[in-house]
Amino acid sequence: MAATKSDEGEIEVKTDAKKENEKQPKKDKEKQTPDADKKEERAYSMRPTFGEGEMFPLPTIKNIMSTVMSQKLKDKTYDKVLATTWTHEIADEVNQQIAANPKVKRYKHVVQVMLGQELGAGATYNSRCCWDCDCDTSVSEVFSNTSLFCVCTVFGTYQY
Repeated sequence: MAATKSDEGEIEVKTDAKKENEKQPKKDKEKQTPDADKKEERAYSMRPTFGEGEMFPLPTIKNIMSTVMSQKLKDKTYDKVLATTWTHEIADEVNQQIAANPKVKRYKHVVQVMLGQELGAGATYNSRCCWDCDCDTSVSEVFSNTSLFCVCTVFGTYQY
């Protein structure tokens, strides 16, 4: 603690904490340049950059689905018992390959697989979702042979 007397006769007592504060340079707000007002680059991206490879890579995903379904179902005939196993295998393999792709790092995805017996009758497959139409998307691929058909759909949603 130190006491000083000013020219006007006032006594000012300075504690150690005040001395520490005086040693630190004071920021002069008037001397700030216009460059200080520039916005810093955001560390958190709210939307993908359109056209720069950040969008969900639909052709790559479609190729993955087509390849996996062809490999798993190429020479198969429909079997009710094995159909469940095949759908799990296809969904897991597509999911793993998409997750390993570096282009989908900011996307969450859902893989849905439907497998049925080919009897010549029509089938309707529909899905609905509430999402951001600019960033989120889906892609489907169909595989069929004389005995069975398989529809694989991948939904990609951007992580905000």
